[in-house]
Amino acid sequence: MSKKGKIRAALGGLLALTLVVTCVAVYQSGSKSTPNEKEFVKEDEKDSVDEAIKTEEREEEETEDANTSDVEGTKAVEEEKTPEEEIADTEVQAAEDAAAEAQNQAGVAAAPDVNFTESSLMEWPVNGQVVLDYNMDNTVYFPTLNVYKLNPAVAISAEVGSPVAAVANGKIVSVTENEETGTTVTVDMGNGYQAVYGQLKDVPFQAEEYVTAGAALGYINEPTKYYTKEGANLYFALSKDGVPLDPMEYLP
Repeated sequence: MSKKGKIRAALGGLLALTLVVTCVAVYQSGSKSTPNEKEFVKEDEKDSVDEAIKTEEREEEETEDANTSDVEGTKAVEEEKTPEEEIADTEVQAAEDAAAEAQNQAGVAAAPDVNFTESSLMEWPVNGQVVLDYNMDNTVYFPTLNVYKLNPAVAISAEVGSPVAAVANGKIVSVTENEETGTTVTVDMGNGYQAVYGQLKDVPFQAEEYVTAGAALGYINEPTKYYTKEGANLYFALSKDGVPLDPMEYLP
């Protein structure tokens, strides 16, 4: 081969090598910049999942909004009343207010002035003779018991069934059963004064209730075994701060 032919062959090989190198470089560059199919698939799947989650969240929010609207709408319907219902409610409220006011007034009326003092006078609880006197200094003879003893009360004779009147305004302290005095009512008259009524029946009051002067506390009962010879009578005692007083000093 001539010298010129060798030069041409060398130039042709060099050119072919350059083309090959260039093609390889271009191919590798294209592979790096373009994502493969697997990457495209992963990104598509991720986008689909994100879109599904967002769609579900939107649906839940819309459902909650709808439920809230339904509840509010129901409440609004429940709260709405017809004019007739409003009038009826007003009348019921007015009746309740009137009843409460009447009860309050009744309570005031049922609580009289309870203020017994040393200068106060009592009403007679029953009409009758004193068959046993008060005496805390000397003994008194008790016919049924056939004994002499101190007596912190008086016994006033009265027929069975006779009404027994409260001697003053007061508040019922107790209604008890006592072997000696039978059904016994204790009344607080204020300022430490108390009156005790014994040998009663059919008492219409209970503890904590108020009683006005002259009101019937009950009725005379048959005498207990301690007073059979004295006959039917009212056992009546008066005290101040627990100290017995002579009831006769406070009776007109």
